[in-house]
Amino acid sequence: MAQISPLDFGLREATSGIERYRALYAAHAAALELHVEVNYQGIDTLDIEVPEDLPSIPIGPRVDFGGLVIHVTNRSKDKALFAMYNAPTSVVVSKSAIDVGDYRKVPELAQGDKLLILKDVKPWTERIGYGHFVYRQDVIWIHDGIGKNEPIAPWNTDSTIVSASYVPVDTWPKLFRGLTMHRTSESSFKTYCLYVNGQCNLSVEDVHVTTPKSRMIADGVFQIANSVNITFRDVTVDGTYSGYGRWRNYGYAFSLNNLWNTTFERVTADANWGVFGTNNLSKTTLSDCDLNRFDIHCYGRDALMRKCTLRQRQTQFSSMFGTVTFDSCLFVDCIPVRIRSSYNAYTPFDIEMVDCTFELTSRHHSLVNVMLLATVDNIRPELGIKCWPNLKIVNMRVIAPSGVSTLNLYHPTGTMSELKKPVGYIDNVSVEGLDVVRPNGKPARVNVRLSTREFKTVSPVSVKMPTS
Repeated sequence: MAQISPLDFGLREATSGIERYRALYAAHAAALELHVEVNYQGIDTLDIEVPEDLPSIPIGPRVDFGGLVIHVTNRSKDKALFAMYNAPTSVVVSKSAIDVGDYRKVPELAQGDKLLILKDVKPWTERIGYGHFVYRQDVIWIHDGIGKNEPIAPWNTDSTIVSASYVPVDTWPKLFRGLTMHRTSESSFKTYCLYVNGQCNLSVEDVHVTTPKSRMIADGVFQIANSVNITFRDVTVDGTYSGYGRWRNYGYAFSLNNLWNTTFERVTADANWGVFGTNNLSKTTLSDCDLNRFDIHCYGRDALMRKCTLRQRQTQFSSMFGTVTFDSCLFVDCIPVRIRSSYNAYTPFDIEMVDCTFELTSRHHSLVNVMLLATVDNIRPELGIKCWPNLKIVNMRVIAPSGVSTLNLYHPTGTMSELKKPVGYIDNVSVEGLDVVRPNGKPARVNVRLSTREFKTVSPVSVKMPTS
């Protein structure tokens, strides 16, 4: 593919950070117009500053920075440094077509590859304590009128009101790779690394982002929405804008919304608040990652974590469907699964833990923390029954320090009145193989309890526990 260089757009002559930003912007805008790539050969390190009058730098389907190091200062306004956006067009689809997955009678969707972006304009739930409603979304990849994936939960219900749009996409592999981005301490506004919307088959590879201590919050280093087949590979995030010390507040490395088939391979990320903040995710896979938090805040289906290390925080879900699987994972001073109460959306799903290691501590020695809000009825009939997940454990290694003598499978937190209502779905809990050792590797014993508190279920529960 033909290439152009930022050196041909004034980068060599630029004497300020803002002029360098303008040169990069001009090069990438020209590359999009000419359908060519931007070649960063001969450009090693850049100090740039974000101007107020230009938007994010637009990128094409393939950008290889070749190991470029960028030091970025932002004194203008919050924005992403790079962006890839596909504008949607409204379309009318029936609720029955969404659940069946056949869109051949919709002219706009009958041919080619399209992403159908769905929003239920009827509130899915109200986030208690936060003062706002939550709306569910789904993204469906359609090829020649047939959906290649299914929605997270059925849409053909009396309470659903559909708002739909679509974007045409190509399925060729897209690439964003080879960049180190240092956000400078002189910045008074946030510079996100990458914003993506309405894309199919994009890989973000070999990208490293660092953030200095700052009282800024509400970060989103990578912001990806309404897309399918997105992969992060060999990505490192050191810190986010999420405050520090007593100013600790929310801010994420990965701010994701409405995605299907998202993959993270060898991703390392640590930050003050927690590195994931996501909603409306279906089919998410993490392999060989080292993280301090993973979550699907509200509305998701099927998550697989394989050979991952999770530290200090938790994995966190609400309105989750399908199966959450941990395969050969290490839990270090964390809550392996927390079911968030504020969304009041306790949906049916299963948890499987195979060949995992759980390092117990005095504060974290329970596998599933169910935060309770059982006294508040949900506004949607689909969420009327409050469900607890089934749990299956196969060959877990438990590292129990002296003074920690109990492993709890469930740890419900809430008032006594909240535990009086029977919970639905849960009918099977099993532990098949448990190896307990001290930190030095010597054999140890712990008491294994089903729950820290009694709870009631709608149906009988089959419980299989270790024999010794």
